[in-house]
Parts: sequence; structure tokens; C-alpha cells
Amino acid sequence: MHKEKLIKETRVSLPVVAMERIKTHITGLDNIIEGGFPKGSSILLKGKPGTGKTIFGLQFLYNGCVEGNEAGMLIQIEEFDKTLEWYANIFGWDLGGCQGKGRLAIFSFKPKSYEKFHPAKLEGEFLGKLGNIIESMKVSRIVLDSITPMEIALNSSADYRRSFYETVDFLKGSGATSLVICDEKQEDLFDAEEHICDGVIKLRQAEDGKQKELRVTKMAATNFSAKWYPVTINSKLGFTVKPFV
Repeated sequence: MHKEKLIKETRVSLPVVAMERIKTHITGLDNIIEGGFPKGSSILLKGKPGTGKTIFGLQFLYNGCVEGNEAGMLIQIEEFDKTLEWYANIFGWDLGGCQGKGRLAIFSFKPKSYEKFHPAKLEGEFLGKLGNIIESMKVSRIVLDSITPMEIALNSSADYRRSFYETVDFLKGSGATSLVICDEKQEDLFDAEEHICDGVIKLRQAEDGKQKELRVTKMAATNFSAKWYPVTINSKLGFTVKPFV
């Protein structure tokens, strides 16, 4: 009796708050995840090279800018500006126009800057400076492409896990909805990223070597199907998921 009374007295009523969603602007994907990413979440996008990760990230940013009038930030690690130009031409994305309107900021980090990713320097050399820009531009979408060089640059798995956690904590604290891109690891390796992020989306090349596929394996506060869906990528529609299969 005393135990039942204690339970009643310590029970806390939590307010029911409707989940606010951010559209991915990836055709077909929002149908799978109840309308979009949870606002303010950090989503991990992973797959082998050539599966469409960078295209997915750019489409998430660009369409948010054009269709949603939202400011975005692209953080490139070991990527080339020339690649952005190619994709902009192929898909008709006016990235320069978005930059000119103050709706898109692009930052590139090369190997000589990797010391900034060390836990001891991360806040002052990397995150702190980005935070000022995010606040001034009122950035609501962030793409980090890709986190994999950070893991390679740090000397220990403990340093990497700490830096990755601090990075995701920073992204979530900014209030923006973020997409963190990384390469697929070997299956026998512990995957810290999947545990830390709010959602996980995986891309792969199907066994026939022709069809690309997408699978959602984690998405906080969201009902979703975890099966593989076919993906098409073309100049007219961009990155498209077919959830009706």
C-alpha cells in the first residue's frame, strides 16, 4: 500500500506536444517518415561512395532554400567546390543565387585543417565560429559532408566518439535540423554515429549493380517502414524515393 501511494505521488504528467516536422524535399521520403524529419533533429545518412549521399544532402539544402525560404549551411570536409558546380549544372540548382540572397553558406575544410577536429580544439576552432554564422543567418538546415575524414584524422576511437558527440550536440543545440553524412563501415565495427544521432538513413547499390536503394533504420518519434525502397537519380527530378513498392 505504501509503495502504491509513493508511485502516485511521484508520477509526473508530461504535456502532449505535437511533433513539428521539417520536409526533406526528397520526393517519396516524407511519405515514409510521417511528413519529414523531426524539427531540430540530427539525422545520419550513410552509404558507400557513389550511392547518392552528396546529392541527397544538396537537395535537402537547396529545396529548403527555394521552396521553404529557409537558410541552410553546407559544411564540406574533404570535398571539392568543382563537384558542387557539376551537381548545380546537372540538376539546375542555383547555389550561387541562394548564397547571394543570404540563404546558403558553404564552408570547406581540407586535410591541413583537421587538427581543428580534435576534442581540445573543436569548440574554439570549429564549432564556435560556425555557431556565430548560424545564429546571424538564422540557419535552419545544416549538412555536414562528410564526417568520415574526422574519424580518420583523430588518433583514437575515444577522441573521435567525443568529437562526434560534441559536434552532434552542437548541431542540435543550434535549433537547426541537420544531416550528417558518413561512409558505410564494415559490419563488425561498432558504429557510434548510429547511437548518437536521432535518425539513420542508409543508401546502397542493389545486388544487380544498377538500382540504388534507401532504407530508414532509425527515426526518433516516428513510425516508419524499415524495408529497402528503390531510388532514382536524374537531372529532372533529382533524388527520388519510390515508397509505393
